[in-house]
Amino acid sequence: MSKMDATDYAILELLKKDGRMSYSDIAEEVHLSRVAVRERIATMKNEGIIRGFTTIIDSKAYNKMAAVFLEVEVEPSKLDRVANKLLENQDIAIVAQHTGNVGLHVHAYIESVDKLSDFLDKCIYSIDGVKSVSSNLLIRQYKTTAWIAKY
Repeated sequence: MSKMDATDYAILELLKKDGRMSYSDIAEEVHLSRVAVRERIATMKNEGIIRGFTTIIDSKAYNKMAAVFLEVEVEPSKLDRVANKLLENQDIAIVAQHTGNVGLHVHAYIESVDKLSDFLDKCIYSIDGVKSVSSNLLIRQYKTTAWIAKY
């Protein structure tokens, strides 16, 4: 990874606010040419610093009225297989390995609280290697830092 400078960080700050901001508008803000901005963004994409561009959509748009956080305890030898199976589920937004018991931290968005038991039975407990699940419902979300992630 090449060393990033203040201009690269300024570009990232602008993209955090508006991932659709044009090269021309960014160039005006950081005092570079449009071509120089395009090259810097391309470099950051190629080096994996910028992982993609996305839109944040309220889960209600997809009739997903309940958010649930799961701690999924997994047999150690099956951790990657369970994680990859969870990645296939469109209702699951985050799958991350954590320290402590061998397990995965999972965020899912489902239709309603009434559907939680069915979701757990069909989508989590049915995966070979899952030992136990602890679930917590999200009541209110104060902040999501959707612009940063560790892969």
